Amino acid sequence: MHKSETYWARAEGSIFSLVQLYQEGSGNHVKGNYPRFIQRGSHGHIWDVDGNEYVDYDMGLGPIILGYCYEAVNQAVMDQLQLGTHFSLVSPGEVEYAELVIENIPCAEKVRFLKTGSSATEAAVRIARAYTGRSHIIRGEYHGWHEWTIAGEGYRQGGIISEARQYIHMCRYNDLSSFEKLFHQHKGEIAAVIIEPLIIQKPKNDFLKNLLDLCHAEGALLIFDEVVTGFRFHLGGAQKYLGITPDLATFGKAAANGLPLSFVTGKKEIMDAVDKDVYLFTTFGGERLSLAAGIAVINELKNRDVNDRIWSLGGRLKKETNALTERLGLDISLEGSHPRLMFNFKGSNDQYRRQMKNTFMQECIKRGVFLGWTIFPCYTHTDADIDLTMNVFEDAMKVCKQYKDSVRAWGG
Repeated sequence: MHKSETYWARAEGSIFSLVQLYQEGSGNHVKGNYPRFIQRGSHGHIWDVDGNEYVDYDMGLGPIILGYCYEAVNQAVMDQLQLGTHFSLVSPGEVEYAELVIENIPCAEKVRFLKTGSSATEAAVRIARAYTGRSHIIRGEYHGWHEWTIAGEGYRQGGIISEARQYIHMCRYNDLSSFEKLFHQHKGEIAAVIIEPLIIQKPKNDFLKNLLDLCHAEGALLIFDEVVTGFRFHLGGAQKYLGITPDLATFGKAAANGLPLSFVTGKKEIMDAVDKDVYLFTTFGGERLSLAAGIAVINELKNRDVNDRIWSLGGRLKKETNALTERLGLDISLEGSHPRLMFNFKGSNDQYRRQMKNTFMQECIKRGVFLGWTIFPCYTHTDADIDLTMNVFEDAMKVCKQYKDSVRAWGG
């Protein structure tokens, strides 16, 4: 990890907060035992700046749905590069991509292109507030870095106007009563609920259907934040997979297999009603390379078994990992839906859980498997990758078992 640590020392003197993504922060990695800089990627593998190769399951925090350097996407980008990257008028690709979105996503009737998931959720909230004439928002776990959403957090509140917090309310997934309570407390003031349709838990007791009905009964909109789930669970998003159609939805991450593209989409009635009132314009919204990549992604999803493959790979990882931890007697589980899995390290206290996680991740890194917060299978992960991964998981978990036994022996 010599080159990684050398670059990290340089970054400390030049880059605000050191990293561009919060999840990449140094507090989540172990110095000297975890790569900090990635040089390149191919299919489901990455290489760090020291030349170490890994099977990657972080996949850029989710955007790489097909695989790194995927041929059809690369070719579409290179073809567009010969024509130009950006112009001041509308691109034919904007129309083509928008039509593909409308064709495949249930709630999509009008589309606005942006660059990041945060910008897409910001746009959706602005549309909802303009449409309803209300200010209050109920939000779920995480929806980006803009003021309206970070105001609801309990950390990094620098620069957030304190008055913004009164308009943002947080509720937990599957807890319909908490949403009902807020609608009662702020009668006639809530513009929208924005929530990820799936994170780790599945909806229980018709939660999403009841939430949609609640929003409409109270004159509010339901927004699905599909920045992570979009295209990964189904070409039509998690909304298609679950059979629940929201009023608005936001997509990003996997929209262009790693190129910066996001969008907000929704019902024509809503989008048209606020079209003359809401300012949603950005210089690079129609940037051509990302749109070309996005068109290629949707065509691959339409014409190949991308989603089935991702579900299959994730299903095997989940089943075999949980069987392994049960056999070894470890309080570790791989949870969530197959396209988006997350390790749960259990135990009596935070220090134990953190050490167990760090031990597991370091042992995986040593053996050539790269893990982050979430496991995202991609289309070009191979069966051999899964075979290797399960062998690595077993070796790493045996080390974790030794740690667990030593803690028990010392009465921890």
